[in-house]
Amino acid sequence: MITDLVSLRQTLRQTGRAYLRRLESEIDEVTAWASEQAKEADLPKARIRDLGDMITLVRKIDAKPLKGRRRDLKKIDATVGDLRELSGSKADR
Repeated sequence: MITDLVSLRQTLRQTGRAYLRRLESEIDEVTAWASEQAKEADLPKARIRDLGDMITLVRKIDAKPLKGRRRDLKKIDATVGDLRELSGSKADR
C-alpha cells in the first residue's frame, strides 16, 4: 500500500509538470502571435476586436493560486484554449 501511494505521488508530480509545460507552451504561442500582431501597422478591425476579446478573457480569470483548486486550473486551461482559438493556433493539444 505504501509503495502504491509513493508511486501515485510520483505520477501526480510527473503529470502536473507535463500539464504545466503544455499550458506554458500554449501561452508562449499566443504571446508570440500577439507580439507579431502588435508589430503590424494596419490591423483589420476584426483582428483588433479579437485582441480586445483576448485581453478581456485573460483579465476575467479570478483564480486563487494559493488554494490550489482544480477549478482554477480548468478556468486557465479553458481560457488558454479560447486564446489559441482566437489567435488561429491549430496545434493539437
